[in-house]
Amino acid sequence: MSRQLKHPDELTNEFIEWRVSELLPKLEALAPYNRTNREKGVKSEGLIGWKDLVTKEAALLKANYPDDRPEDQKEYGTCLRQITILKKELKKAAKTELLDKANYNPVCTIITHFGNALSFLFSPYKEKQNVRYRESVKTRSKVENRIFLNLSPYLIKAKEVLTQVANGATLFDVEWRDVSCAIALATGRRMAEVHLSAKLRKIGDYELGFTGQLKGKSRKLDGQKLRDFEFAIPTLLSSDLVLAGIEFLEQHDKRFPATEDPERVNRRWSKVLNEQAKDWAIIEDMTYHKFRGAYLKACIANSGIDPFDYLDYARAILGDNDEATIKAYQRFEIKQGSITKL
Repeated sequence: MSRQLKHPDELTNEFIEWRVSELLPKLEALAPYNRTNREKGVKSEGLIGWKDLVTKEAALLKANYPDDRPEDQKEYGTCLRQITILKKELKKAAKTELLDKANYNPVCTIITHFGNALSFLFSPYKEKQNVRYRESVKTRSKVENRIFLNLSPYLIKAKEVLTQVANGATLFDVEWRDVSCAIALATGRRMAEVHLSAKLRKIGDYELGFTGQLKGKSRKLDGQKLRDFEFAIPTLLSSDLVLAGIEFLEQHDKRFPATEDPERVNRRWSKVLNEQAKDWAIIEDMTYHKFRGAYLKACIANSGIDPFDYLDYARAILGDNDEATIKAYQRFEIKQGSITKL
């Protein structure tokens, strides 16, 4: 089995690589058998069914990524993230690493059953995580926990960075990570959208057509898959500057093709971009994702929409449909006198 060589700067997930190399041959060995044998195994051939493989995998995940809290508080957050990645990587590996290509479809079916069952075993922990998240959103949204944002110095910085790029700056003249942060603040797009999936076209001086939404893949809008649907999004800087920034990242090998797995962006650039975001200290514990919340609050201020009646507007420009996710940004408030568009 041969694996695609990764860029030397791209972090690898050694646990997932190990599990894929161990599991895929076992799942392929079950492919020629009927549904019952695939599930329960074939003792005469020494084959373990996917159901038992799921139980072993769950125990292995808990052993490698323990949650030291009391049982009624355990969430196994890292396990849940690794399960999501494992399901993706098994399907991806099945395209190129099976001994017999004719087994591809049955192996994918087995992977689906295996993945669903593994997620089901961890579903109580996922629910605990969701409950805690919803409670934390309520707590953060209380008046005493509000965070006031002064965007003025950061919008000025973003404009300066993107203006340099528009005027022909190179990697020696401007820090590419600042270009990424400037685009994130101006558009509210996620890291993997900025560096992989986003397709942008100019609609107006401060408006772009955005295609490439990454979350909520099962949703459809106007009969289209969410990733193919074009959102009209306002920008906090001129659309020409944003497009120049995206072109700069493209030209300097800081974007993956849209067909790649978005997880590659996280593995390769998440650490350095979150570190760079600290220099854009809009709030004390700044991260790249918090540009999204700052963008939303600035857009609400710019639009004149009632800040307590903004959910439909937020869905339209962020693409998020989950009310709890949107309300996580309620703790942000624009400081009086702050610039919200430049």
